[in-house]
Amino acid sequence: MVLSADHYTSAERFETEKRRVFQRVPLVLAASCELPGPGAYKTVAVAGIPVLLVRDRQGKAHALLNACTHRGAAVATGCGSAVRFTCPYHGWTFGQDGTLLGVASAADFGTVDKAMLAMKRFPVTERAGLIWAILDPASTQNPADMLGGIDDLIAGFNLADWTMIENRTLPGPNWKLAFDAHLEFYHVPVLHRDTFGPERSNRAFYFAQGPHQRVIAPQGRPGALVPDDLYALGRLPTSGEPLAPLLMGEWILFPGTSINTFYTGGIRCVLVSIVAPGAEVATSTTTQTFLAETQPDEESRAAMSRMCAFLAHVVGDEDLPTSAFQQQVMATGMLGEVRFGRNEGGLQHFHGWLDRVIAADTSELPSLLAAPCPQ
Repeated sequence: MVLSADHYTSAERFETEKRRVFQRVPLVLAASCELPGPGAYKTVAVAGIPVLLVRDRQGKAHALLNACTHRGAAVATGCGSAVRFTCPYHGWTFGQDGTLLGVASAADFGTVDKAMLAMKRFPVTERAGLIWAILDPASTQNPADMLGGIDDLIAGFNLADWTMIENRTLPGPNWKLAFDAHLEFYHVPVLHRDTFGPERSNRAFYFAQGPHQRVIAPQGRPGALVPDDLYALGRLPTSGEPLAPLLMGEWILFPGTSINTFYTGGIRCVLVSIVAPGAEVATSTTTQTFLAETQPDEESRAAMSRMCAFLAHVVGDEDLPTSAFQQQVMATGMLGEVRFGRNEGGLQHFHGWLDRVIAADTSELPSLLAAPCPQ
């Protein structure tokens, strides 16, 4: 597959991706356990859009535009817990669901319709231990109806009950260059020869479900108790069949999230990596959230911290600098095009689906994304 290099550098293409992908399809914004109780909140940014995630008193997650409806100042930063949010500019106060509760010096300001001045709300759903949202407050779509069953397939992780160990955000180049490294293992024994080792296989199996996929290194034959087709997508284990084979490998949730399984300190863990575009074509962030299936003891937590540091090094010091140089070269206009080989099927699938989503009419998106399309 040949791809024009300007897919990674064109400001016009980037604006199209922001409008027709990142403001129309459900995005994973956080793991559910990052908002562990009422009042817990986290701020994120996607393609220049500031988002406030918060869990209300009833336990429902909300995704709000992190902007006061008076004059646009941020009402929250970082993460924490809050009963309400007060704008640091003029003191307007909002509830956990974005409702405007109070206007500072209201008698001096004048009469306002509080109901009309609630914070902008994004359609949101909480499925499979992840919080998904469509970053268009005018969207009438329910994100849950557009997941195509991928949420059912990853539900076996039970991520909602897991424990967050660490979270970090790494700066990067164009979001697709940052995400491409998650979609093939061809580079692993070369770029990561000093971390994963040169003997690591550079091959992968690719299984697709609509725009989503799972990338998994070749495994030994699973044996009599594990049917071969359990390694593919398209069905869930039946009674008596093990779930573990379905949860291994790197799960790719379109457009920019990966879930990678590790065993650390004797406990199953996952690294949830969310690659999001920045405000400009040549910028992105990769947010790494490391979760543990059970609460670790002191020794296991220390091992997990070492694993987190290792994974931050692999991505932050090996993958992303390589991608940044690619960005620099492509921006010269001299390379012209890039190509993906037969062993880079994940890249071909991803970029093909990206174009399909961009080309689709908004009315077509629910049926397009919801169709399982196992391959």
